Amino acid sequence: MITLYGIGWSRANYVLFTLEELGLEFKHIKLHPFEDEKNSPEYLNLNPMGQLPTLVDGDLVLTESMAINFYLARKYGDGKLWPDQLEDEAQVYKWTFFAITELEKPCVDIVIQKNFVDEKDRNFDLIKRSEKSLIKPLGVLDSALAGKDYLAANQFSIVDINVASVLSYALSAEFDFSPYQNLQRYLNNILSRPARKRAEAA
Repeated sequence: MITLYGIGWSRANYVLFTLEELGLEFKHIKLHPFEDEKNSPEYLNLNPMGQLPTLVDGDLVLTESMAINFYLARKYGDGKLWPDQLEDEAQVYKWTFFAITELEKPCVDIVIQKNFVDEKDRNFDLIKRSEKSLIKPLGVLDSALAGKDYLAANQFSIVDINVASVLSYALSAEFDFSPYQNLQRYLNNILSRPARKRAEAA
């Protein structure tokens, strides 16, 4: 039995989307990233950094959400979420790392400030800097999606889960994606999938 530690609005949401897309049975232990449960000796034994998510699959204990998603797609996808060709696999790595390095931090900063900090305590300078830092990478991603529905192999794959999940933080904080029409269309397509809806409810 697969066990996933984390809650739906943390980075565990990336993994929940993948688990639901693959139709896998799993046990979901809801740990909150801002509460002390994640610092318990039992959890730190699994994830010494005290971060979320953590996946346990048999004897394997795996941390880091994107690594977990790569593992699930390769082991359980049966060709469904992982491309066959090396060139397409390279695109999976490219855009996933792009999401982590260029998009995730500003998206997380925006959603924390707007959704979890009282307005009187908000760091509006941080929000402004984060929004500005997204302009260039979102433009690059928007151009890459011109005439395309997916980021690799002309089919839905794990990279679409990874990228759309990162950007869903900004969406939930009402970031304006309207200047990026290709990207807006793409996000609507990926995030409206039934598996994503089930993940959001988990």
